[in-house]
Amino acid sequence: NLADYQGIGTLLEAFALLRRRSGNARLLLVTDSELGAWENNIRELGLGAAVEVVRSDFGTLPTHLDAADVLVNPRNDCDGIPQKLLNYMAAGKPIVSFRGSAPVLENERNGLVVPDGDVQGFAAAIQRLLQAPDFARQLGAAARRDIEETYSWQGVAKHVELVYTTTIDRKSH
Repeated sequence: NLADYQGIGTLLEAFALLRRRSGNARLLLVTDSELGAWENNIRELGLGAAVEVVRSDFGTLPTHLDAADVLVNPRNDCDGIPQKLLNYMAAGKPIVSFRGSAPVLENERNGLVVPDGDVQGFAAAIQRLLQAPDFARQLGAAARRDIEETYSWQGVAKHVELVYTTTIDRKSH
């Protein structure tokens, strides 16, 4: 969704910086929401032709994620793990995220994690991944492995089994 807490304003500011640095970048906003007030923001930042909004539902989301060069999570904070972040990791694509909503990302290992609200840093991280496709692929592959090992049904089952085994072992001693 395009609610304020998603960090869309920050994303647009970072994207405007990125466009000034490397003029050919494009931003695809995949959403089931209306653009609303963000349309004015896009126009004010001079991004009109560089931003495309695609209406999508959960069923078509994997196709859009697969087509991306970099996936971004501009949300500054989240009490848990944003669902979009897990989807991004499952897609095996490089990710740029703010720290406050990236509890499952480790900077430089399975994504690039930027201090909350650092617009310059967010733009620089996206640019870095666009300019270093091998590094970007490594990050995406590591994110995918993490999803498979930790957050897949099999990964979760292993962790639950470990909790039960540890608890049973403690009680039997």
